[in-house]
This record gives sequence, C-alpha cells and structure tokens, in this order.
Amino acid sequence: MAFVTTFISSETGLPGNAYNIDFPVGAGVNGNLPEDIALVQAIFRIVHFEVSQPLPPPPGEKGIEVDGKLRSQTLRFILNAQQLAKAQNIPVLLDGTFDPFRSQGELSRLAKVRYVLELWNNTAHKMCAQDGVDNYSALADRDDIPPMLAVALHGATRSVARKYELKAA
Repeated sequence: MAFVTTFISSETGLPGNAYNIDFPVGAGVNGNLPEDIALVQAIFRIVHFEVSQPLPPPPGEKGIEVDGKLRSQTLRFILNAQQLAKAQNIPVLLDGTFDPFRSQGELSRLAKVRYVLELWNNTAHKMCAQDGVDNYSALADRDDIPPMLAVALHGATRSVARKYELKAA
C-alpha cells in the first residue's frame, strides 16, 4: 500500500514528504497493489501534465488516468521514466518496473542503481515548488485522486516499504 515517508530537500535542507510504495509496480512482478499503482500514476500525471515545464511523456500520450489499474499505458510511462533517467546518465535499470526505494539517494543493493520512484518524487517536488503549486505536497488531499490512495497516504508515516520489512524478518 502506498505510504508517506520523509526526505530532506536538496534545495532547502528542510524535511518534507515523499511518497513510496510497498511492493514493485510493473509487468510480471509480485506486487502491483492498486494503491501503489495509483501513486505511481499520480506522480506521472504531475511531472508530465501539471507543471509549467513538464517532462516529455511517452510518445502519443496526452494524459494518464489515476485509477490503480496496471494497463499498458502505465507500463509505457514506467519505461519512459527509466529511459529519461538513463538519458541523464543516472544509473537505472530499463526493466519496466518501479521498485520501492529504501532511503533517499540509496542505490539498490544488488544492481547498484537508483530507484526511479525516488527520482520522480524529487522531480515532482521540485517542479511544483518552482511553479508555486502544491499538487505534489498536497497529493493525499486532492479531490482528483482515488479514495483508496487518499486513505493509504493518510495512514501512518513510515520509513521503509513492507517489501523490505519482510526480507529483514
């Protein structure tokens, strides 16, 4: 289930909210919880369509529905995000999967790559701050997100995804 965690802004040095998922989102993975998918979709909507200088969406895409359903459109957005990061010489896997991130700036333990979901959190936060809008920071309170995502984000703030808690046990 999607949840709120904290991070330290590289711009201001102040703590803020970041959004994480409990299990991977993508084709053929164990996970794909509706709340996690909806969170990924909501962040895509912000960085590609709700800011004054958006990142390019996948070719031909004019929007993305935030419904918590894993369809081919969401998979195209995931791969596009990974390709955009790779084009910036950020070490990422082009595997079509968003994994939960462990902590801010940390590389994955096995592949030694960045978590693209963490990068997209930073991007959404920065873009909204530059535009002076709270689309990202007020995500849990927006009227245009599914109630199941709002409920998940209003839960307790956590520091680690359940995927990593299970592996530690």
